[in-house]
Amino acid sequence: MQTAGNRLERRKARTRQALVDAAREMIADGRSSTASIADITAAADVGFGSFYNHFEDKPALFAAAVEQVLEQMGDTLDGVSPRSDDPVQIFCDAVRRTGRAAVSHRQAAEIVDRSGFALLDAPGGLGPRARRDLAAAVDAGRLEIEDLSLATAMTAGVLFALVHRWLEDPGSVDDRRIDDAAERLLVMLGTDPDTARAVAHTDLEMPQIS
Repeated sequence: MQTAGNRLERRKARTRQALVDAAREMIADGRSSTASIADITAAADVGFGSFYNHFEDKPALFAAAVEQVLEQMGDTLDGVSPRSDDPVQIFCDAVRRTGRAAVSHRQAAEIVDRSGFALLDAPGGLGPRARRDLAAAVDAGRLEIEDLSLATAMTAGVLFALVHRWLEDPGSVDDRRIDDAAERLLVMLGTDPDTARAVAHTDLEMPQIS
């Protein structure tokens, strides 16, 4: 049985999501720095006063929009069962899948490109997942990394470069280029070239990302 409280909660959730959706579009379009709260609520088709029922200010809204994009992508990629116990293979597969996902969804790509290395400071999303996978490879003795933060930043740098290049010229980045980049990243992180080549060019299952 539906109650008034349930209907209210669903309405509040729809309003919040409408604001987040509007923020995602504005970040992707490069309008986040100039948009007013009135602009945001108009784009979301909600009342001006509704904004402060959900967010303290614009930075809070845009942070929530970025976090949602990254968490949706990360959760989907995490849902793929590992095909190997090798943590280097698991890390490499994640890099390759993330690259493929990012260059097939323009809004997500624009948000990643505009946010840049600030994403590494986010509590959720892709940065912590990369650090987790790298730490597992170190713990298993498969990689020797003194500074996990630097290695995570190197991983992000490779992905940011692929995304930026794809936005400039979509035809310049395909699966082969992504796999080549993953191979070179593994070498930079200390994997021997033959292993890096073998790991980065295997068949890869891709989940459906909405």
